[in-house]
Amino acid sequence: MPTHIPSVDFTTWMTLSYPEIVLEICKIFIDPTEIPHDKLREIILSQLQSDLVATKRLSDDCSVLELFHGSTLAFKDLAMSCTARFLDYFLQKRQRHLNIIVSTSGDTGAAAIQAIRGSPHMDVFVMYPLGRVTEIQELQMTTMAATAENVHLFGLTGTSDDGDEVMKALFADKEFAERNDLSNVNSINWSRILIQIAPYFYAYFQSGAKPGQVVEIAVPTGAAGNLIGGCIARAMGLPVRLVACTNDNDVIHQMIQTGVLMTGSVKQTLASAMDIQMPYNIERILHVLSNGDTALSKEFANAVDGGKALRLGDTLHTKVKETFHSHTSSNAGIKQTIKTVFEQHQYVVCPHTATALHYYSANQSNSRKSAACVCIATASPDKFTEVLDEAGIKNTGAAKSLLNELRVSPQKVLRLENRDEWVAVLRKSIEDHRKLKSRMI
Repeated sequence: MPTHIPSVDFTTWMTLSYPEIVLEICKIFIDPTEIPHDKLREIILSQLQSDLVATKRLSDDCSVLELFHGSTLAFKDLAMSCTARFLDYFLQKRQRHLNIIVSTSGDTGAAAIQAIRGSPHMDVFVMYPLGRVTEIQELQMTTMAATAENVHLFGLTGTSDDGDEVMKALFADKEFAERNDLSNVNSINWSRILIQIAPYFYAYFQSGAKPGQVVEIAVPTGAAGNLIGGCIARAMGLPVRLVACTNDNDVIHQMIQTGVLMTGSVKQTLASAMDIQMPYNIERILHVLSNGDTALSKEFANAVDGGKALRLGDTLHTKVKETFHSHTSSNAGIKQTIKTVFEQHQYVVCPHTATALHYYSANQSNSRKSAACVCIATASPDKFTEVLDEAGIKNTGAAKSLLNELRVSPQKVLRLENRDEWVAVLRKSIEDHRKLKSRMI
């Protein structure tokens, strides 16, 4: 995390394109001695185009910010593409190679593979939970893994939290991590968060709000990487009210409501990319809201690792409640929202985006609600045809075409069923590929 989050005069950004807003934010946090700003501009504008984000207005006080127009049809593409190029820049400069370790609940894996495949400076090792992602999400990963030598894909008979534990075990062995040049592009990586600040400023400008007017932004929330982007934007002076929208894995919702953080067992839901019980970016949120209290961050990490409840205390809980509202959606609520939005607006949303719109629907007549609401759309509905079928919405031609194309493409994945062997198998694979790279060099 940055040691300081500055306030900004964001009114000067109101006429900028989305890529230009990303650039302005990156220039604040990336010193020219790290990446010269002319090179920073080149990297960002080569990866982001204005048409990667779009706004759909549903009513006078509700709009949807679509962040899913990247290569793998998920918001992860926007930050992942820049993160990969930042890494390439430093690795080429230093003549180094990295092994990137990724755990995914659905969309992160495909976005990481797409961004890194073919890079001469990185290999990527991706873990995903078998049977807990959609067919398109899985096929995106397995087909790209089949055609890229630097992509290594593992299917685990567990949850995405289990993959996070494997990843954590690999990095916890510091000697192994250093010897094998391990790194990460999950939202653990700061550059992912850095890029994910920009959508909040863009959403604010697109809402039509006057400078200083509060806008409510409803955010589908899993590991809270998107949410911390909004939290930092707010700390920079953006007048937004953030809403953490969860599925039945409502750890963040419960923390906001009760002041107690307690993880549990992952529940499988229709919003699969949010099936997370260990939202590691809460540590960053608490860090920002406690004015950089690193002792609290350590307490959080120890509590989560030990499976214990973390009580925020009255002062911090009050700060959390000032910053966030929260809402949770059941599978039934997600399906009903998808159906209702389609019937009323002829607009199709994915199950994650539906959690944000479910919040809006439940609160639009609330006397407390006086601000315009922007709902963040995190993934294309075309990736969740199974859920759309359950909601009574037929697959689109685009979804069918994508599925048919992926189904006939070559696939590659190593399925790992024995939980006791997961860490050992990943370690061996990483070691073997490091030795191979060393011989090639």
